[in-house]
Amino acid sequence: MSSFTNPALSRRGLLAAALGVGGAIALGGCAAREGGGSEGGGSDTATTATPATAFAASGMAWDRFKGDTLNLLLCEHWWTKAITKRFSEFEALTGMKIKANTLSEDSYFQQALVALSSGSSTYDALMVGNLQAGQYMSAGWLTPLEPLMSTGNLVNADWFDLDDFFAPARAASSSGGELLALPVSAEAGVVMYRKDLVQQAGITGFPTQESLVDAAAKLNSIQKQPFAGRGRRGLDIIWVWTNYFLTLGGEFFDGDTPTVNSPAGVAATELYVEQLLKQYGPKGAANMSWLEATGSVNEGRSSLFTDASGLLSVVLDPAANSKSDQIAVVRWPNSTAGKAAPNYWYWTAGIPKTSQRKEQAALFYAWALSKETATAVSAQSGSPSARSSVWQDEGFLSFYPGDAAKEISANLENVQPERVPYARPTFSAEADALSLELIKVLVDGKAPAKAMADAAAAMRAAR
Repeated sequence: MSSFTNPALSRRGLLAAALGVGGAIALGGCAAREGGGSEGGGSDTATTATPATAFAASGMAWDRFKGDTLNLLLCEHWWTKAITKRFSEFEALTGMKIKANTLSEDSYFQQALVALSSGSSTYDALMVGNLQAGQYMSAGWLTPLEPLMSTGNLVNADWFDLDDFFAPARAASSSGGELLALPVSAEAGVVMYRKDLVQQAGITGFPTQESLVDAAAKLNSIQKQPFAGRGRRGLDIIWVWTNYFLTLGGEFFDGDTPTVNSPAGVAATELYVEQLLKQYGPKGAANMSWLEATGSVNEGRSSLFTDASGLLSVVLDPAANSKSDQIAVVRWPNSTAGKAAPNYWYWTAGIPKTSQRKEQAALFYAWALSKETATAVSAQSGSPSARSSVWQDEGFLSFYPGDAAKEISANLENVQPERVPYARPTFSAEADALSLELIKVLVDGKAPAKAMADAAAAMRAAR
């Protein structure tokens, strides 16, 4: 997909959010530290090194490129923050040196697009977001990874175990049957809320997404404008709206024809934008990214929040949220029209076709995304790994309170990536056109039915 360069598309990093709205890290939608900060709630905890003996079992020649320097382009993200702390382990294991250029989200996407489209060999490896994957893959800018990661003699395929990555994440990282990126993190839409205020308001659950409106109304008698949500142009408002849209049975396209003007599209706009965001959301919601939304929760101004599960680590950080012990999470609810179909976001990692050090980059990923490293990073930081084995690790599960990990993993199983056209090369422009109509409902009071009809027309024109 083509990259959004509009500032509206920033998913500032979780680290900044975990440190408060004034923090400086980005998700790189480099959602880094559309979803990283403190590493979850454990940002101040010293990193525990993964013993080199853990990698001896791989039977791989880790030091075959000793003396080489690997150039990485990274987006600020919770995974970036966590893995950077461990670079010295990789350097000790391999004898290689890492030179990483880590940028805020907007700068990162611009730099990645320039480097890839120009055929530059500056970077040997880089992160890839959902929204950019389609453009990068269709343009042929990424190196097929299975020859490097599973069928050659560089990486022990049994040890690395590609099948351990969530199947939907592998599907979203592939094109034409070729694996072109490796899944790094996995997120899906959830409902986060303040237990104390929800109980005070007499709310016993969220049986459907429509019931969120009633919950917001009850909370509004205790806390004015209790709902936190993203309303900023581009990916921010689109990402959250999509959870409601899919769960109502909506589809973005019928063939090549936009269908956001369907009854599901109108209903999703009425529910999220007109009712929750406009009626019960904060003033200035049209300028809010996930960073501002989590800030509203952390500062005690909001008690109901629907967004990506990766952001739970931000609102659970006691250094940023004095009520973090009152935060709870449940999976995305069904709708009156159908079963839950939460939106998703996968950060992935790829190797430019122009890289002069493809094998070195593959060896880096074999280490950085191995079960051993992924488990250690996630257990310490709460980073939502795309490896299924991590979600069975007691150390990682203990990071989340109560049933949070169970609720999040259930959401990841409910993800239907084929219904979100991230891989469509023209989707970035089409989504931006859609977001402008959603904002007209939020700011100008435009009727949802009219806005969705105009959005479908604008999406056709935006290709």
